Amino acid sequence: MSQIDQFLNSLKRSLKAKNILYRDLAKALGLSESSVKRILSNKSLSLERLEEICRVADLSFSEVVKSANLEEASQVVTLTDEQEKALAENARLLHYYMMLQEGKTPQKIEREYQITSSESKKYLFQLDRLNLIELHPRDKVKFKRQGFLRFHRDGPVGKALFEQTKSSYLNYDFRTEDYIRFSLLKISPPSLAKYKTKLERILIEMQEEARFESEHNVSVVDTGLLLAFRPWQYSYMGAIKKKE
Repeated sequence: MSQIDQFLNSLKRSLKAKNILYRDLAKALGLSESSVKRILSNKSLSLERLEEICRVADLSFSEVVKSANLEEASQVVTLTDEQEKALAENARLLHYYMMLQEGKTPQKIEREYQITSSESKKYLFQLDRLNLIELHPRDKVKFKRQGFLRFHRDGPVGKALFEQTKSSYLNYDFRTEDYIRFSLLKISPPSLAKYKTKLERILIEMQEEARFESEHNVSVVDTGLLLAFRPWQYSYMGAIKKKE
């Protein structure tokens, strides 16, 4: 995703956070709703127009840029085998690290979760020794690298999480308000590669949205998102074998 795309996505999220609809923006700008939609999808959008949109929406241009996190948003953070192994061996340490990744401070974690100050400090020192964070005075935390955390599929944490996915996430009666779709397709490998790229973009957009909402104290719910495809067919479709 280009930096322009990231900025436009950030602008759209900021408008959404203020409950400003395209038609509201169109009225304030003296334009049609379709024109506003076209403007917000146009990568050659002028700075003057951007400034005007921010003004009528009462948005800070600099805050939109900051939220976009242009240089870091497309980065994927992966861990070493040693780092993953340490996290996989201690579920509480892994949970603590993930909460830090979500933007929670050690003080907030201690206030809101069943963890003592001494245990919290122990985990901070351990994460610092693992070179996952920089620990500063008064338990201030700075991450060594910024971006979306992604565990190796075949790494210690990845394997543990995938086992939970198979045993818990998929073993569930999805309700009407949940979302699950399954389709059996005959499709070429090049087409699969194309849609894999699109799914990766969707995942990044949703991660960006989740991070934005976390930073702006939007009421959220923990949600599991699974994107997958593999060679597969229903068992009855192998009941009649092809001739050799």
